[in-house]
Amino acid sequence: MKFLVSTAFFFLKILPVPVYYFIANGFFYITYYIIRYRRDVVYQNIIRSFPDFDETKVRKTEKEFYRHLSDYFVESGAIVRFGKKSFRKRFKYLNGELLDQYLNEGNNLLILTAHYGNWEWLCTLPMITSYPAFSLYKPQTNRFVEEAMIRIREKYGMHLLSYPGLYKEIISSPKGKPLSVLMVADQRPPWDDKAQWIEFLNQPITFFRGLENIARTMKGVAVFAKIVKVKRGHYTVAFIPLMDNREKNGIGPSLTERYFKELEKSIAAEPAYYLWTHKRWKFTKPVE
Repeated sequence: MKFLVSTAFFFLKILPVPVYYFIANGFFYITYYIIRYRRDVVYQNIIRSFPDFDETKVRKTEKEFYRHLSDYFVESGAIVRFGKKSFRKRFKYLNGELLDQYLNEGNNLLILTAHYGNWEWLCTLPMITSYPAFSLYKPQTNRFVEEAMIRIREKYGMHLLSYPGLYKEIISSPKGKPLSVLMVADQRPPWDDKAQWIEFLNQPITFFRGLENIARTMKGVAVFAKIVKVKRGHYTVAFIPLMDNREKNGIGPSLTERYFKELEKSIAAEPAYYLWTHKRWKFTKPVE
């Protein structure tokens, strides 16, 4: 495994960018036409999320999704090749100054994103802020995969933290020295009989209750990172305020609701760029 990871990094660094997308084209053909990777899951997720789509629209969205998924995989690997200059052209932060505005006021900052567009490229956040930036992640069981993931995601100064380590970092952070935390918040939590439910894309889902716990612990500001795919290999990011520590009801279910509403807007605008292979609606809400 170590040899494979090292070899992959070597070729990712030397391959010209056009070759990346040649590989992506091949990957699309294999996943969509040959192995048909989770096509039944993708089809059902789309048709249930958009009941007004006819069969032609569903199939078109499905195919566009697999093309984007192929781009996402090669672009995530391209992090080891691209420098800051390349990312400034390809991943533009439209209002990045908003982050330091909140942080300069002494607020901790919770940045919520989702499996949409190319969320991996948000590892470049430290390029636009002078404050410590952390990202919540799930440790991998394979040591070499873990090392490779950390190497990619921490290239530009992002610090990866597991869930328990995040609380320790927040609590131990010196007063007057705020920090920002990036979180992919549309993860499906494990099944829990006491699960809380919310409507998302016309279907009930359970949500990650740790989101409210983190926001409550941080006592800061939460924003949604809205990613828009402009064209192949080019994205924009806009930060949309969700809540701040001056709101009496800014955390709890209201933060979760605001987050999913903003995510729904992004998906409705360009549904092909959401991660439809994710079994987000695996659980069924019990009948009361």
